[in-house]
Parts: sequence; structure tokens; C-alpha cells
Amino acid sequence: MRNYLDLAPKYLAGHKNKTRLTIFSVVMAVALVVGIFSMLDALVKFETAQVLKSEGNYHILVRDPTQNEMDIIGSRIDVENSGLLKDLGEGKTNDEICALGYISENFASNLNIDLIEGKMPRNDHEVVLEKWYLDQQVLNSGDTIKITRSDGTAEDYVISGVINDWGATKAAAIPFVFVSTETAEKLTVVTSQYFVLFKAGVNISNAEKEIVTVLNIPEERMGYNEGLLALMLETKNNRVLTFYLIGAVLFGLVLVTAVVMIYNTFNISVIDRVRQFGLLRCIGASKKQIRRMVRRESLIISLKAIPLGVLAGMLLTFVCSAVLKIYNPQLFGDISIINISAIGIGAGTLTGFLTVFMASMLPAKKAAKVSPVNAVTGSADLKISIRQKCGLLTRLLPVEIAMGVNNAVSKKRTLILMTSSIAISIILFLGFSVLVNPVFMGIKTDNHDTVDLTLTSEQRISPELWQELSQLDGLEIIGNPTEHAIDLQLRDKNDNQKVDEVKTMIDETITLHDKRQMNAEANNAFMTIAVFIYGFVTVIALISILNMINTMNTSVVSRTKYLAMLRAVGMSDKQLNKMILTQSIAYSVTGCIMGCICGVLLQKKLLDFLAADWSFPLYQIVGIAVICIMTAALSVIGPLKKIKKLGISEAMASI
Repeated sequence: MRNYLDLAPKYLAGHKNKTRLTIFSVVMAVALVVGIFSMLDALVKFETAQVLKSEGNYHILVRDPTQNEMDIIGSRIDVENSGLLKDLGEGKTNDEICALGYISENFASNLNIDLIEGKMPRNDHEVVLEKWYLDQQVLNSGDTIKITRSDGTAEDYVISGVINDWGATKAAAIPFVFVSTETAEKLTVVTSQYFVLFKAGVNISNAEKEIVTVLNIPEERMGYNEGLLALMLETKNNRVLTFYLIGAVLFGLVLVTAVVMIYNTFNISVIDRVRQFGLLRCIGASKKQIRRMVRRESLIISLKAIPLGVLAGMLLTFVCSAVLKIYNPQLFGDISIINISAIGIGAGTLTGFLTVFMASMLPAKKAAKVSPVNAVTGSADLKISIRQKCGLLTRLLPVEIAMGVNNAVSKKRTLILMTSSIAISIILFLGFSVLVNPVFMGIKTDNHDTVDLTLTSEQRISPELWQELSQLDGLEIIGNPTEHAIDLQLRDKNDNQKVDEVKTMIDETITLHDKRQMNAEANNAFMTIAVFIYGFVTVIALISILNMINTMNTSVVSRTKYLAMLRAVGMSDKQLNKMILTQSIAYSVTGCIMGCICGVLLQKKLLDFLAADWSFPLYQIVGIAVICIMTAALSVIGPLKKIKKLGISEAMASI
């Protein structure tokens, strides 16, 4: 050994169990940070795909634009693409209501109007319709269809192409019919919208202000793609900014959780070695050298743990991304499930290095201050109270349980670190669960009263039809049918044969509204958020559980000599089990109570922010309590097995 700093790797190699526990704790904390930030980065990508799918790829729009306004905006150097959408009012195709419109061909795909077959209408008396309607009417590209406009005039149009289905129009049973430019110029425009997509890197807020000022466009004629602008941090929407504020608070708690986790385990590991530092002081080591040696150990641990933590965090992101890709291939099929987030890796690496450094230096500073004699004899940690202890716990409880409670509360720093780690995890769980709320998200998911099909009629629907529908297997009438509407739910959402049976039971006076696609789109959008939020919660809960098990393991192993002394003076294995379990439960219950109180208050505050109703989360609290008790029991199984395998004399001799 050429240098005293060579003691650091030798100590870590000679105490493999303690080193593994410390490394594992750092790996978990780094994985937590990397996983959370990487999933957030992936969530932004997935949410962008969802917004583009549901709202369209544009930034701003101008309502009822003039030709001059369109020419000036479209010629701007910072505009990538623009297009006009006209609402030409209602019409009728084969005596069924339809929505007539016009869309600029160059901008159709930006609004998710995709051509499946044929071509877009370019000549007079050419149209495109949605696939579901053509299937329903048994029509194909190239066929002729009669369209009656709102003024009563009727003409034949050639179907030049087929476009994709829209869930909303399919549910309303009113298909989109897009006409050519030549045809649109002959029809009366109800409203029109001019959509604008800016180039990448453009300051959208400044560009929008310049357009409004130059063209003197009033605010009520401007519209914004709030979902896309929010993801680009260009929004003016206070509600969206509130979400960002909530996210900042929750992710601040995530970072605090990671810091507490690393500090907790490292603090126990370093404080346990005060006697070793005292021996080094006796042979001439200075305080500065003690601190440098601990810093070297922390560097070695960081270099081993942080890469593993980064890989673990990326794996968590991969799993969540794979679940979304499998669950919703239509939306996420083209998105790579391997998302390497530079933000996540950077945040995890920085958090790991800084926290390990801080966690190692504070205990080392304390150890360096202890005199060599006191550190060697252990007298520095021996504190004799002037007051006579009344022994209240031993009067109320069995001695081993009283000792377990006393062991938990006597070391206040360990108690604070353990309980705060548990409490912060619970606070994060209750806080994140607020975000998975279909009420304020405006999304309706599948449930017992979701309507798949609706039958409507301007005339009276006969009670006989109600009876026939109620007798169909796999079909259920939802709510109370009225004379003009019946809501139905399918047991199998993909049972098209059952839908065909319903069609054969109704006549031309009754309209069938198929809401399954719209429900599926809403449910997929909700599940996108839910997978990520519950992914966050699961990662936090899992790592917190592992952290408690790891910390209890470290705590018990570091007190091997103390526990051996108790066994030497007559404590049975059963009593030892009860004492350690009581100590673990004391940590868990204290953290659970603190976390639940603060978490419920945070949850209520967040819901107040979002103007949503709050009710006491009884089931969540019960679930948290059960998990805490189970975790407390699991955390002592491994350490106790190790202690019992050692003989009393062997354990007494251990360092």
C-alpha cells in the first residue's frame, strides 16, 4: 500500500455485504431519478403524438380570414405550412344528414384527414367521404352519390376518394363530405378557419403578436392549439400553467426522496465506522485525511452504482413505453420504445454524485471531530442521562417490544431519515394519483355505464323494439329508454355481428350512432396518461419499499455485536424477532402517519387548484397502511437470518 487512500478500496472489498447494500441504495435512487425524468421525456413525446392525432398539427388559426390575410400570413418566412378549412353547412346524402366542408389539400394531413383510397377532390362535383359511411351505404371510390344542399338543390357527385374515420362524426352518425375548391366557391360558407403551422425554432408568441398587430386582427378571431403549445411551453392557458406548477412540486419531492434515500443508507454505513476512524486517528491520520478517504470511498461507490442506476432507470422507461406500444399500436406503433433521455441520464448522474458526496461528508465530518481515544473506546456515543428513567414502556409492554420501540425512537437522526423516506413516498403517491382523474382531464373511460350504441328517432320508438333489444345476448340497455332514444352497451366492444343484428331490427326512421371508436380514442388517451402516472407511482413505491428493506438490513447488520450481546445475556430468537420487527414497524407506522396526513392535505390542495371535487381517499389510505406493515415485516427477514447463522461468539468478535 503506497498511500493511505488505498485503504478505501481495500475496506470496500473487505466488507462486501455493507458495500453491496450502499451501492444498491445509490442504484435505486439514481434509477428513481433517471426513470422519472426519462418517463417524463417520453410522456412529452407520446402526448405530442396524442395531441397531433386528436387536435391536429398546427399552432394558431384565424377565424373567417380574408384573402389578403391568408396571402400575407402564408407568405411569411417563418410559416412552414398553412391551410383553409370551410364549414359549408349541412346537407343530405341519400336522405341522411351529412356535414359539407372544404379543406386545403396541402393541409389535410395536418388535421388528420388522411386519404385511404383514391384521390382528393380536385374537379367540380367530386367529393371524399369517411370509410365507415361508405361501408354502411355499400359504396366505393368511383361511385356516384346524390347530395342535397341546405338550399334544397340536389346534384350528383362522384366519390373520388375515401378518408379515415373520425370518432366524433361516426358517433353522431353525420359523415364528413369534403368537396373540391371549385365546388366550394359555389356554396355558401358558414364559417372558415385558416390554420398556421410555424417552422421549428420560431418564437410562436412573438410571431402571433406580429400577425395580430400588422393585420389588425381582433383577439376573438384568433384560435390556438392549446395542447401542442402547452407541450412547447408556449401556452397562455392558466390551467395548463397550473399543471406545470403541480408537476414542479411533485418532481421536487421526487428529488428530495432520492437525496433522503442515499443519505439514509450512507449515513448508517459511515457512522458505524467511527471506531475505525478512531484507530486511524491513533496512528496519525488527520481530520482532513479522514474526510479525503471517505470522499474516495464515495467516488468508488458512485462510479459503480451510477451506471447501474442509469441502466435500471432506462429499463423502467422501456417497460412503460412497451406497455403503451402494445396497448395502443395505432397511436404509438411508429414510436420507438427505446427512449434515451439526456435529461433523465444527466439528472440521475448529477443527483447520484452530489448526494453521495453530501451523504458521505456529513458523517465523516462528525467522525473526524471525535477524539481518537473516545472513537476507539466508543465512549463518545455513550450518553448517561441525569434523569432517572421511569421504564414506562416495560411496564406496559413485553420487554422485547419495549426495547424495539426504544431502539427506534432513541436514535433520532435514523428515525427522522427512515420516517421521512417513507412519508415522502406516500406523499408522492397521493399527489401523483390526483393526475389520474378522468373528471378534470375531461376524458371518459370505459365503465359500467359507457354507451357504445345509441338509437335515435324523431318519431316514437316502439316498446316492442325495446323488448327485442333487451333479449339479445351480449347487449344491454343502459339507463331508461325514452320515446326518442335508446342507449346500448356491448359486452364485447368488437362484436360487429351484434351491431349488424341491431341494424336489421331498425327501420329508416331510426338512426344508429356507433360511439365505440370515440370511446376507444378517449380511453386510449386516458390510458396514455394513466400508464405513465401509475408508472411513476409504481417506481416510487417499489424503490421506497426496497429502500426500507435495504436500510433495515444495513441497520441490523451494523448492530451485529449489540444483538449478539443481547443473545448472550439470554434473549431468545423469538424475542429477538419481536424486538427487530417492532423497531421496523415503529419506523413504518410513524412514516405512514406523517405521509398520510401530509399527502391528504397535498391531494386536497391540488384538487382545489384544479377546481375538482375531493373526497377522503379511504381505500388509498388503507392500502398504504397494509403495504407499510407488510414492508416492515419483509425488511427484517433477511437480516435476522444472517444474524442467527452467526454464533454468539463469532458475532461478538465481528466489527
